[in-house]
Amino acid sequence: MSELGSALGVGVAIATSLFAGAIAGAWLHLPPRLSATITAFGGGILLAAVALDLVPEADHQAGTVLTALGLTVGTLVFVGADALLTRDESSEMMRRSASAAAVGMEMTRVEASPDKAEEARGESIAAGIFVDGVPESIALGLTVAQGEIGLALLVGVFVGNLTEAYGATQPIVASGRSRRFATGLLGGISLALAGATVLGGTVLAGASPEFVGTAQAVAAGAVLAVISISITPYAFSEVSRLAALASVAGFVGGYLLS
Repeated sequence: MSELGSALGVGVAIATSLFAGAIAGAWLHLPPRLSATITAFGGGILLAAVALDLVPEADHQAGTVLTALGLTVGTLVFVGADALLTRDESSEMMRRSASAAAVGMEMTRVEASPDKAEEARGESIAAGIFVDGVPESIALGLTVAQGEIGLALLVGVFVGNLTEAYGATQPIVASGRSRRFATGLLGGISLALAGATVLGGTVLAGASPEFVGTAQAVAAGAVLAVISISITPYAFSEVSRLAALASVAGFVGGYLLS
């Protein structure tokens, strides 16, 4: 029961971060460079969580071979999911521009009728945030399953969700959708990611150490892929070398939290 309570608490934090970012995106407008810097900082915290929490814990429980295998599988699964979202030129443009919006860059316009463009934006943003958020949420749940909350991972996911939801909401509103629709869409995704956190923290709590360690490694590999595909390239393209400084600052912060 304690695992359920902790998992629910972390799940609520994840849902709150996405919903708060959606509200901010619907009503506020941050300078693009500030948004990109915050995103890079969150990416650095996630790197620290992977390097200092998830992978060492996975290695301790599952051993070197299963940890390495899990990291590889997690990366391949996320890259495959990303490939499905970019299976044609139009889909790739929407997926990449939605990621760019999370760091404050202007979304690329899609040549389509207004209604179809709005629909494409909504589908891309919803799918992209969900695919990016699932491995992070499950990884958080797995730390709960081990009897402790990964604070560095929690902060990194919280910051990342804030900036991604902020950047994703603005294009939806700009395309003609209402603020209520935009926040409702992100609210629904936030509940799904909260559910993924609870799943990782409860269903896997009684599994064998080898299984949990391997699952942590899979989640860690997917999180590394999220950072490589959806965070670092766009933060660098907006703020250049400042992205490195912000990422290292985030890593140091994650180190102090771990």
